[in-house]
Amino acid sequence: MKIFYDHIYGNTTKYDIIYGLALAEVEKDEEEKALSLGWTPMDAFFYQTDKQLWIQARTTRISLDDYTLKKKHRQYNKREITGGYYPDNNPYQKECDVIFEKYVKYKGYDDHGSELVDKEYGNKDYFVYMHNDKIIAYTQLTRFNKSVVAGEFAWDYENPELSLGTVAQNFECTLYQHIGFKYYYSSYAYENVCEYKSHYNGFEWWTGREWSKDKELFRDLLSKDSKVESLKDLYYRHKDYYKELNKNGKECLQ
Repeated sequence: MKIFYDHIYGNTTKYDIIYGLALAEVEKDEEEKALSLGWTPMDAFFYQTDKQLWIQARTTRISLDDYTLKKKHRQYNKREITGGYYPDNNPYQKECDVIFEKYVKYKGYDDHGSELVDKEYGNKDYFVYMHNDKIIAYTQLTRFNKSVVAGEFAWDYENPELSLGTVAQNFECTLYQHIGFKYYYSSYAYENVCEYKSHYNGFEWWTGREWSKDKELFRDLLSKDSKVESLKDLYYRHKDYYKELNKNGKECLQ
């Protein structure tokens, strides 16, 4: 693994802030180890790179050894949603492209098509979800030995009551658990919008030093992320972060 750093921004006159990214080039025999140390494949389109790079971040995962379906999630099984699992090839790619276009339009994102899907790393898995004989959602993931990384989930935004994100993740975790996988990685998490990631049994998150099961602390960090709206806010968040580290001697901070 080759680790390097992009020093993108700094403000040391008014605020003592240095902003950079920790990145890595990961060899194929190092992928599982990289995941276990908090690295995750980057969004290649956003970072405008033709290489598959990995980023160090507040990543999240489900330990499938500890995963069980929550009682409140069992009701979703009654909504007549069917899921299909397709290793290596998606037979419904055209239909999924239409859903992706709806997803991009609803979210207001730039349409980068399937560029992320085609990166040469890992083996791709596809899940396609149907309701009333109509394709309404899909997930594209990447397999790494006994771990899987969720890469792209999109749905048609026509029936929010179906709770398709929850249905899909539970379906996928159950299947991967059944076939012997150890971890379901669900990318990184910042701000309150990512609080849903902690709703599953077996949830863990990377502190930067270790994997934690502390959901309360995780949610507190997300809340503090969402309060940062300026460099001044970031400066004081930075100071408070290390103040807590020095005070408590903890690996993860409040």
